[in-house]
Amino acid sequence: MALIEILYGRKPIELEVPEERLMGVYGIEPPPQVDEDSIIEEALRSPMGKALEGYDPKSALIVVNDASRLTPTPKMLDHILSRISGDVRLIVATGTHRPPTEEEYREVILGHHYDELRSSTTHHDCRKGDFFSLGSTARGTPIILNRALLEHDLIVTLGSVEPHYFAGYTGGRKSIAPGLCAYECVEANHRMALMPEAALGRLRGNPLNEDLEEIVGKVSSKVSIFTLNVAITGEGRAWAARAGDIFQSFNSLVREVEGRYAVKLPKKAKIVVAVAPREMGIDLYQAHKALEAAKLVIDNGGIVILVAPCWDGIGPRNFYDLLAGKSIDEVRKQVYENYKLGYHKSAKILELLQKAKVFAVTELEPEILSKIGFKAFKDVQEAIEEAMRAVDGKVAVLPEASITVPMIADDRAKC
Repeated sequence: MALIEILYGRKPIELEVPEERLMGVYGIEPPPQVDEDSIIEEALRSPMGKALEGYDPKSALIVVNDASRLTPTPKMLDHILSRISGDVRLIVATGTHRPPTEEEYREVILGHHYDELRSSTTHHDCRKGDFFSLGSTARGTPIILNRALLEHDLIVTLGSVEPHYFAGYTGGRKSIAPGLCAYECVEANHRMALMPEAALGRLRGNPLNEDLEEIVGKVSSKVSIFTLNVAITGEGRAWAARAGDIFQSFNSLVREVEGRYAVKLPKKAKIVVAVAPREMGIDLYQAHKALEAAKLVIDNGGIVILVAPCWDGIGPRNFYDLLAGKSIDEVRKQVYENYKLGYHKSAKILELLQKAKVFAVTELEPEILSKIGFKAFKDVQEAIEEAMRAVDGKVAVLPEASITVPMIADDRAKC
C-alpha cells in the first residue's frame, strides 16, 4: 500500500492507494535551494530597466496580491520599502474577488508589516471604486481602472508567476489588469476565456493575455510602473525573482519557471486526485483551477477527486448559479448568448463533467455540490476508495494541481 501525503488546505493529510493501482504522484519539480532574501535582493540590484532607487516619487502606490495567491508579499516588502522615498500607500489588487479579512491582512498580505502598514493599506473595489477611463482595447474591452493609479508618481507591483488556466500565467500585468480594473472591464476581458487559445500555460496567441497587455501598456504611458515578481514553491517560498519593467521582468521569469510546472504522465489516468493546497483551496471558485489541470490528463469515463476545503464557501457565484440545476443546453445558451463574468468557469466545468465524474472533498454542504453535478465527500480516503470501486485503471495524484501544467509524455502539442 502506498502512503501519500497531501495538503487539505494548510493541513497535511495522508492518502492510501494500493501499489498496483498507483500510476504516480506528479508534483512540480523541486526548485533550487536558495536564500529568498538573496534572490530578491539580486533582482532589485540588477533590474530589467530602471532601478527602483532611480525614481524619486512624492508618492508611491504598492500593488499587492490578495490571500488567494501564495505570493510572499511580506518578504518582498522587506526589500521594497527601504528603496522608496516619499509617501507610500498600498492597495490590494482584488480584481473581482471579495475584500480581504482582517486575519488575511495580518497573516498573509502584510504579515510582520501589519502594524506599520495597515492604516495606509486599502483594497480595490471593482464595483464601487473611483475609476478613470483610457478608452477601449483593440478587442473592444473598456479600459476602466482604479483612479488610485493616477494619484501617485510611481506604481510598484508585487506578484508571483504561476500557471493560470486561461491567462497562461499569473503575475506581471495581472496586478493591474484585472487586479485594479472595474467590473465591466474584467467581464469583457474574461469573455475571451471561452476561446480555445486562452489556455493553461499559454501566452503567445492568447487573446485574453494580449488584451491584458494592451490595457497595462496604456497605463504605463500615463504613470511609471516598477515590478517585482517571484517564482514560488508550493509552500509559497520564493526561488527566483525578476524586477524592473513590468513586461520584460514577467516574460523573463516565465521562461525560467515554465519547465518546472510541467509534469508528464505516461498516459491518461482513470482517477486523478487534484489538490488545491493552502490558499488555493480558499473557495470553490479558486479551487476550480485544480480541476482544469486534472482535465488535461483524465481519461474518458474517469473520476476526478478535488481536494480543497473551500472554507470561504463558493466564492463569486455567477459560475455556480448558472450551473446549479440546469441542463447542458441551458448552460451553453446562457454562456454564449448572455455572457456574464464567471460564465467561462461554468463552460469549463461543463467540459469536464461531459468526460468524467467529479468527487469533491470539501467543507461545503453536500447539496451545494450536488446541484452542479459533484459528489460530496468529507474524507479523501473514502473518496478514493469509492472511486477505485467504481472504475478500473490507474490513480494519478497531482499534489499541487492548481499550479501544475500536466501533460501526457508523448504529447507533442505545445502551449
